[in-house]
Amino acid sequence: MDRRKARSAHTNLFGTRELARHSRYAVIVAHPDDEVIGAGGLISRLQNVTVLHITDGVPGNGFAAKAGFEKRSDYVKELRNESRTALALANVPADRIIELGIVHHQASQYLTDLTRKLASFLQQTAPDVVLTHPFEGGHPDHDATAFATHAALRLLQRNGLKPPVVFEIALHPGLNDKRVLDFLPSEGSEVTTLMLDKKARDLKRRMFDCFKTQAEVLRESPLGPERFRKPPEYDFASPPRGIKSTYEKANCGVNAAEWQLLVRQAWSELFPEEDRSH
Repeated sequence: MDRRKARSAHTNLFGTRELARHSRYAVIVAHPDDEVIGAGGLISRLQNVTVLHITDGVPGNGFAAKAGFEKRSDYVKELRNESRTALALANVPADRIIELGIVHHQASQYLTDLTRKLASFLQQTAPDVVLTHPFEGGHPDHDATAFATHAALRLLQRNGLKPPVVFEIALHPGLNDKRVLDFLPSEGSEVTTLMLDKKARDLKRRMFDCFKTQAEVLRESPLGPERFRKPPEYDFASPPRGIKSTYEKANCGVNAAEWQLLVRQAWSELFPEEDRSH
């Protein structure tokens, strides 16, 4: 019997290193550093991990110049190198890091294509467990990643393939300006909390230190504890939990009404036989 099938995904993910080594993991996040902030400690305990970054993590509109880079491409290259250095500390090699390269704040403009790319990625890598963002209205790139991941899983199912188990990574929800590793409240979604011991915290701190370009953001981010959960049911065309999104406040390139339109358009293109959008 396949030892991966004999245990639950939860046990394989949060059990001992010996248990975790028997599964394949994919981490799908919006920006380089999201996976380190939300799951750096957990990732360091796993083996056979592939990390996929949806965006390059660098906004347009002169942001690179403000950060001291002559060209935007220089900033992108530097952040990519920082990410690879940080993940190497968690034993994730560079050839297991995939960059889709969408411009920061623009992921929601490519929901259909992004979903199909993720479906292909999941089919090729065949992970047992996927770690990704929750849908929380805090950042449209995070929400686009959540939408595309869930839609990609549905595409796999429609093609007769068994999808991987999904766990969400707690990052800073869109409730206030304080950066905490937590979720928006959700009924029926049990949260697994991973406490980091001194060794794990020291490692994660060294991973943080690799991101010189993101030092200000990471300075405000706690090292832990890290929190994970299986996703609740989502209606991606409605505000999560009835809470107004913070897109407008954050000036993230799309407002709530535009997001809902983009989601409905993508859903109708991906699943034209269905009468409803999510």
